[in-house]
Amino acid sequence: MRVLLIGPAWDTGQWVEYCAAGLVGIGHDVVMHRYSAGLDRPAGPWARLQRRLVGADRFHMERVLGVLRRDNLDVLKVAAQHRPELTVVLKGEVLLPETIERIGHLTDGPMVHWSGDDPTWFPNIVAAAHLYDRFFLADPSYAQDIEARNVTAQFLPHAADPSIWVGDDAGSDTVDIIFVGDARHNMGHLPEDRYRVDIVEAIAQADVSLAVWGRGWEKLEANYKVGSVHRGLTLLPAAAVARAYRGAKISLNVHHAQMREAPNMRTFEIPSAGAFQLTDYKTRMADLFDVGTELAVYKDSDDLLTLIDRYLGDPQARHDIAVAGRRRVERDHTYEVRMRQLVEAALGK
Repeated sequence: MRVLLIGPAWDTGQWVEYCAAGLVGIGHDVVMHRYSAGLDRPAGPWARLQRRLVGADRFHMERVLGVLRRDNLDVLKVAAQHRPELTVVLKGEVLLPETIERIGHLTDGPMVHWSGDDPTWFPNIVAAAHLYDRFFLADPSYAQDIEARNVTAQFLPHAADPSIWVGDDAGSDTVDIIFVGDARHNMGHLPEDRYRVDIVEAIAQADVSLAVWGRGWEKLEANYKVGSVHRGLTLLPAAAVARAYRGAKISLNVHHAQMREAPNMRTFEIPSAGAFQLTDYKTRMADLFDVGTELAVYKDSDDLLTLIDRYLGDPQARHDIAVAGRRRVERDHTYEVRMRQLVEAALGK
């Protein structure tokens, strides 16, 4: 089919590209549009002059609104040009409900939405939910919020692209534990609930070597020891993250508060890299992995520290879990598998 795939341009991940590769891998012709890409472009001389003339705050808001306007118009232009037989929107928080409605008139097939975040954070997503033929959630706990809009939501878990993460080379900077993820809220500020920060801080206080990558850690107060093991704001590209995972004895996963029942992307990417994963437990994990055999889980910081001590002393267990986890992801949790599930549901098969 002709598929129009719309999603965010992220500096730390390639969700749109992963889904596009999955769709191509199962035989579809894909046109990809990434929104918000204009926000990453550096300001040129004219833009810098404008910023001085109107002030930084007004310049920033006008730039954001300008990119939003262009994204909505560009999506309509692409839809009109290609007349897709299936339209897939990933997140889509910048797309106005009016834009989604208009796409429905410009295309020749169903429109589906896949939300990897808490959709209730984004008014445009909630307001447009009823305009889609299918609505998928990476965490099914938000189905009740969407059903209040007369929309039936389906669970579609995250996945991994093995071609991006697989490898045998490990980073030279070997540590006991690595964590790659932000301390900050998705909106940029430090969250009120510092569960993730507290978990990583507990490890920083222990007698192990720890490396942390991500944004927000540099904003923590000076009394947080985790600041001393913070390596940088980003670790890119994904191949570099994979090497770092393989170079650590334990790859830690601490879910953001928005993932209440289901696993995040990292849950699938760590084993895909061939690394051993120790993650906080989510109730939907048992439907996707053999817990204890394909990934190791902890319940709280005390349990985590006990398991760290156990697994640091048992390299064979780490190896066996890493191998089994990779095998499960490659069989059941690739983007080709997810896109096949999405397409079949969209077409009512």
